[in-house]
Amino acid sequence: MKNFNLIICGVGGQGNLLLEKILGLSAIRSGYAARAADTFGASQRGGAVLSHFRMGSGVHASLVPMGKSHIVLGLEPVETLRAAVQYLYPQGIVVVNTAPVLPVLVKAGKAAYPSPEIVLRLLSRLTENLIDLDATKLTLEASGNARSMNITILGVLIGLDVLPLDVDSVKAVIADTSPIHVSGNMAAFEAGWNLGCEKRSALTPAISYWREKRTV
Repeated sequence: MKNFNLIICGVGGQGNLLLEKILGLSAIRSGYAARAADTFGASQRGGAVLSHFRMGSGVHASLVPMGKSHIVLGLEPVETLRAAVQYLYPQGIVVVNTAPVLPVLVKAGKAAYPSPEIVLRLLSRLTENLIDLDATKLTLEASGNARSMNITILGVLIGLDVLPLDVDSVKAVIADTSPIHVSGNMAAFEAGWNLGCEKRSALTPAISYWREKRTV
């Protein structure tokens, strides 16, 4: 297997780092090397958070090169678009939560925020492998706590079955990593995983090749 490159993007408080940690531990327990690095805006005030994650048999550097991210996991739509423009591999996978987190200036009426339709239209120009969902709403319905939205996005990714990570192994890591919230996180993961399984057939043949051969 060659290396898989992922970018996780969102804003402060959405759980980038926990999602990155679960992926890293899952990869290591499955026998792969894993590297990660993060960049922060004013994260405590809702600023951008960008996480680089790489796994495989020969990973040496932590940062994903520009245009080389096979997967972009987006916890916030505008941050997803910003990351995908810079990092997405041609016809890579984008999983995006369509529920926005409005910046302070937008809330104050001093700046504009693009509509979800515009963001999705621009993302669709970058790749045919676009999985969009209101993960915040789905998480709230599944677990009663929208804070587990990052785990729902993780569930979608694992449900797509493009990474060589076993679903039960990922669940075990979730339970070990956040035992206090395990019930809600498991419900969120299952909701995302079910949706990801449903969306497998929507991926292009090139992505199906990744899944079948576990290579890129």
